[in-house]
Parts: sequence; structure tokens; C-alpha cells
Amino acid sequence: MTMDCEGRGDLRLSEMCFDISSKGYASVVLRAGRNNLGNLKALDLKGCEKLTELYLNFNQISTIEQDTFHNFYQLFTLDISRNLLPVYSGNWNASFLPNTLKTLKLHGCQNIFLLNVSLPDFVDQKNLSSLTMDGYSNVSFNFSKITHVSFSGLNFQSYCNLSRIDNNTFSHLRSLQVLNISACGIISITARAFEHLHSLEVLDLSYTRQLGMKAFANITYGLQFSSISFLNESFVLNTFGIGIKVTVSDLCYFWNTTVKDLDISGNRIEIIETNALILVPQSLKTIRMDLNKFTFGPYLLQLGCMKNVQTMVGSFLNNAFNPIIYTAEQIKDFHTHTTDIGEISCPYCNGSFLKEMANSSKECLYFEPDFQNVYIDPQIPVSLENLIFNDCNFIYDLDIEFDFNPTDNSIRFMDFSGNVLQSFTGSYRHLPRIEILNMSRCSIRTIGVYSLNYTTLKVLRLSHNELGSQLADPNRSNIFGMLPSLQDLDLSTNGITILFTSTFEALVNLVHLDLSNNDIELFEIKINMLYNLLSLNVSVNSIHTLSTDIQHQLESNEKMNTTFLLDLQNNSLTYDCNNQEFLNWLLKRKHNMFGFENYKFVTSDNKVLNAKEFCDDIGNLASRCKSYTAVIVICCIALATFISLVTGGVIYKNRWELRYIMYMSKKRYFGYRRLPDYTVIENYKYDACISYSEDNIRFIRDEFLPRVETEHVSLCIHQRDFLAGNAISDNIIQAIDSSRKTVVILSNSFLKSKWCMYEFNMARMESIYSREDDVSLVIVMLEQMSHSAMPLEMVRWIQDNNFIEYTADQEGNVLFWDKLNSVIRSI
Repeated sequence: MTMDCEGRGDLRLSEMCFDISSKGYASVVLRAGRNNLGNLKALDLKGCEKLTELYLNFNQISTIEQDTFHNFYQLFTLDISRNLLPVYSGNWNASFLPNTLKTLKLHGCQNIFLLNVSLPDFVDQKNLSSLTMDGYSNVSFNFSKITHVSFSGLNFQSYCNLSRIDNNTFSHLRSLQVLNISACGIISITARAFEHLHSLEVLDLSYTRQLGMKAFANITYGLQFSSISFLNESFVLNTFGIGIKVTVSDLCYFWNTTVKDLDISGNRIEIIETNALILVPQSLKTIRMDLNKFTFGPYLLQLGCMKNVQTMVGSFLNNAFNPIIYTAEQIKDFHTHTTDIGEISCPYCNGSFLKEMANSSKECLYFEPDFQNVYIDPQIPVSLENLIFNDCNFIYDLDIEFDFNPTDNSIRFMDFSGNVLQSFTGSYRHLPRIEILNMSRCSIRTIGVYSLNYTTLKVLRLSHNELGSQLADPNRSNIFGMLPSLQDLDLSTNGITILFTSTFEALVNLVHLDLSNNDIELFEIKINMLYNLLSLNVSVNSIHTLSTDIQHQLESNEKMNTTFLLDLQNNSLTYDCNNQEFLNWLLKRKHNMFGFENYKFVTSDNKVLNAKEFCDDIGNLASRCKSYTAVIVICCIALATFISLVTGGVIYKNRWELRYIMYMSKKRYFGYRRLPDYTVIENYKYDACISYSEDNIRFIRDEFLPRVETEHVSLCIHQRDFLAGNAISDNIIQAIDSSRKTVVILSNSFLKSKWCMYEFNMARMESIYSREDDVSLVIVMLEQMSHSAMPLEMVRWIQDNNFIEYTADQEGNVLFWDKLNSVIRSI
């Protein structure tokens, strides 16, 4: 159990221990720092005997009673740092400490400068392996069994001033594995200062601002005899000053060490001497070089010499520091060589040795001292996996073709975020194992269609760029078509307003898609190919709804994989009847909605509902929408029915007029028109068009034609004069239009024939609309029939106009034919 009482101020230590003892836990960690506890008495810790870790830092403790830790048999860690204990006065007895301790922290316990310093005796601490304390010069550190020692001056209120480290400073710490002497004001280190530390694995010399890089040769000379794995020599110069050059002599003994991880950040390194990288040890796996000032030089052609380096980190190169923050730094740079090792005495700086070292690797090149021009392709370490150069003030347009060498390199992760790379239209080939590419915050506006040609890429970070305009262009938006293995795509904060349906079509393995912080309103993408998509972040956009296709595809992906996650926070989700389907889906799937409690819903009257109000009201929305829907549907059906009936009635009533107008319009605009002849009133081909039923053909042949058709009277008979091949309707219209009169032989069989009725109505329309005051339709009543058997239009015509009635009576018959001939011949 861990009890955290840090900075409470209102609790006493005895109260904490009483509470712990009442719980009955087998092992307890107590954090009781910053409580102003004062002097420590034995009774204060009664009940805390089962503590495994105790933190009493920053409590104004000046004395601790001798029996305070009596019966503490499992206390492994004790922190009594930053108190008022006279640890280094020579009068402080550490025998009261339990001999079970493995970790002890005593730093920051002296608030005045001491002329005579005496370190406490830890002879009774048989298990002590890790010690953190203040560092004083001219003191012999005789902790033969301790493996981890920290004198770091970086700790708050701690003190370290090991200005000069000589061959005897750490000679008794033969079991030492980890040594932290960062921020200790070191000015010089002798060449054999670390040669006795055969077990040393970690050495931290960071923030020794007066040491300088020239001491690197002395440091690595002693480390040749150690098991060193991590060497931290970052910030060993002042922040401000001219750039420095790392020379061959600086790395003279470095090649013979076992360093795996090197940190040289913040040292104003500007250039590396040609051939110096040949002396990088083959054991080196990771190199950190942040906050330097590297410029171009021939050394860049020798990166292949570091063939086993797997990680290179160069973040914040060319960084512009704020001078106001660093006013407390020393003005003078103390980075001269110590006198016991000089450049001339180094046996590994000669050309023959360097050439032999270079020849041991085919990727490593040696340059002669007098070389001038070198025409070779730059090499990268063949084992390099991680390449990180973020926020380096690189300002380039990546619009060239470049091949990474060697072509079978091991690069898996590349981070160039925070630079200015506005155009990425070039081709950068031969990255056969690349999996992660981070180009966020690079102000990228354009990416070439073939620039992202990395078939193994799984993660692509492109956030905080300016790709919105390109993705809104249908001819340039397909930039992800060559990334079949991509699983994670980040396009947040790119000013995206429009996404085309095919933009992500090729990303069949995409799992995570981040489109947050854009201005997308209509989210319609072709999602049916994204059958692995499980995380979709479209927060902080202008989205009102999601289509049914997207909903169904996310559900389908969930069935085949795991639970999908959708983030719609800070959007304007529409809360109305038209969006009811999506809203119900959202409510049903709210466990899939990231940050659902922060969702906002906008009603039709611009009121905003939070997630709780949405859940409470969604049932009412369904009932409101249902009633409105019924009313709207009924009204629409009624209105449509009414309009249809009125329209149908008007059309039926005026069907013959419409038909006639249609045919006459067709004739006028698509047929032939007779040329006007102003010498006569009108020219007609026939004097009369005879309309009759087939059942009355004998009457027409035997009586009508012999009595009416003469040399001066021409009649149009459909069986004789209609043109073969023309439509019947066209023949009828042509015959009526070409005749001065139309004579209808009305009989019962006439009324039953549709074409006879058609001829009657067309003749009626012709008489009404084309012949002005001249009545061109003549009806001959061949048989007696009632008005009820006739259509309404015929009844009205007979009522408004005269007709001729046929009779078989001898005198009446003569009168009939005279009258008929007179009508036909009349103009």
C-alpha cells in the first residue's frame, strides 16, 4: 500500500503511522515530504515498522534520535534529503540507520558552505547500493560496495563542486556501476580519472559548463578499461558562443570504448573534422545531438562509418535561445586541453591507422588530407533504424529525386516534424523498411502523387500542415494511393474543407484516421474499402451528420475486429427530424463515442443541447417527428390528388382542343405550309371531306358520290384519297385542312367508331379555330337517334348549328340532295 501525505501540513508523523498500523498491511510506502515535521523522535515512527520506503524530504529535520528506526527490518529506501541534518560536518553519526537500506538520499542537507568537509561512515550499511549526496572537492569517497552514486547539482537545493577530478577522486569506488556528476562545476578531468572503475556502465557529466569538449579525450582514455554503456556529455559548454569543431584528437580513444549510448546535446558543435567519425566505436547504437549547430561538411559523407548506429536524434538544431533566460551562466569558456594528454601523444590520429580502420567496413570512407572534390553519394549507417531531426529550422523544398544509400538500409522511423518543408513533390526512394514517418508542423502545402511511395509505411503523421487546398482539388487529392500498408493517418489541423470520396480508397489496412481541427462540413468518403477502420477522429469540425454508409461500415468493422471509436466532439450535430436516423444511431452507439459527454446538438431554432439533454429529449423528438410526418404526408397526398383531379378534368374537357393544337403545331413547325395566294380567298384541294362509318359505305358509293361528286365538285373519301404509309391521324388532319367543308354522315355506327369520332372532333376544332366565321362542318343525320346516344360535344354542336336530315321520301329526298349540293358549293 502507498500512502501519499506529501505536502499536507496538517498531519503529524505519529498520526500517519497509527493509521498505517491499524490497516495491517504487510508492506507500506509512505510519502511524507514537505510537511515541516521538525526533529524526528523514536515514538514518531511507532507503528511504521512495516515500511519498505519512507520519504521525509524537505521537513526541516535537524536531529534524528538514535532508536528512531529500531525494529525496521524491511525498510529498503530512505529519503531524508533537503533537511537541516549536519551530514558533512564530521559530527554526524549514521549508525542509527537500519542496515536493510539499499537506497539512501542525503543531498541538500547543508545550507552553509563548509571549509572542512567530512563524509559520514556507512560501514554498517552492508546492503547499501545506491547513494545520493552532495559533492565536495578534496574529499575521498570510500564507498567500496556502493554501485550507484549521484553527486548531481541538478537536484533542487543540492550542492556539488567537484572542480577538479584526478586519478584518486573515485579510485576507491571499484564497485561503481552508475556515476552521476552532472552540474558539479568540473573544470578538468585527468586522463586516468576513471581507469579504476572497471564496472562503470553509466557516466553522467552533463551541465558541466566549464569542462568543454576538449576533455573528451581524457574522459574516454579512462573509459577504455571500463564497461561503459551510456556516456552523457551534454551541455558541457555555455549556451552562447561561437560554434566548435570536433577533431580527430578529441575522439582519439573513443573507438576503444564500449559506449552504446552517447549524448552530446547542447554543445554548439558546428562541424566534425574529416575522418574523425572513423573513430566512432562499433558498439555505439544511439547518439543524441540535440541543440547543436551542425553545418554541411565532408564528414556527412562518412556517416557510413557509424555502421552499427541504430538511432540518431538531432532535435532543435540551430535553435535560437532566449538570452534573458541564461544570464546566470559563466561568461568565459574553459575548454582547453588538460596537460597530461596532448594531441601529439595520441597514437591513433595518424593516417595509416585511420585508413586501416576505414577499410574494415565497405560503407566507411577515408579521405586523404589534401582531397578537394569528392563525387560520391552520401551514405547512411546501414543499421540505422530511427532518424529524428524535428524542430531544426530546416527550410527546404523537397522537390528532387534522392536515393537513400545503401539501398538495403534499415530505416523504420523518420521524424522531420517542426521544420519548414512547404513542397514535398520529389521522390525519395530506397526505404524498404520504413514504418513510421512524421512530417507534422512542416507547413506542407503540396505533396506529389508519387512522393509517398512507401509500401511498408504503417504510420503517417501530417498534422498541422496546409494540405486543405490540395485535398479539395480532385486532380491532386489522390496522394495516398501508394500506401497499402498504412494503418494510422493523422491529417489534423490542415485547413481541410472538402474530402473527395476516393481520397482514402487505397488505404485498405487503415485502422486510425485523425481529421480533427479542420473545417469539414460534409463528411462523405468512400468507406466501403476501409474495412479495418476502427478509430475515426473528426472532432472540432463543422459536421452535422454522418451518412448511413459510414454508420453501417463502422458497425461491420466492429464485427470483424474490435470495438470502433468515433470522436465527434465540438461539431454542430443537427438535432431535427431530418437527422433522426443518425441521432438514434448515435444514442444506440454512445459507448463507441469518445467524449460523448462533451457532444453538442443544435436544434432548428439554434438552441444548443448537451449530451444529457439530448439523451433525455430524443424520445420526445421521435413522437414530434412522427406526428409532423403524418400531417405532412396526408397533406401532400391530398394536394397531389386534388391537383391531379383538376388537371385531369381540364385535360379531359379540352382533350380535343389540345389534340388539335398539338397536331396543328406539329404541322406548322415540322410540316409544309401552303404559300399564300392573295388573288383568291383560299385555295382548297377538295370541296368537301366526307366522314362516314364503314357500315355506310354502300350509301356513299350508291347515292352520295353519284349525286354530289361532279366535274366541278371534288370530294375526299378516305378509302380512295388517303395516302398509304401515313398515320391515320395525319391523313385525317390533312384531309380536313385541305377541304373547304367537312360532311359528317351521322349514324349509330358512326358514334361507335373511334376514328369517326376523331374526324368529327378535328373537323369541329378546325371550324372553330381556323375558319373564323365560316362554318366548315356540315352534319348529315342519316338515321334517327336520340341525344343521349351522342357525346356531349356533338349535342352542343347540333344545338348551336343547323344540320341536314336524310329522308327516303321522294320529294324530301330531292330537296335533301339540292340542299346538300348547295351547302358544299357555297363559299
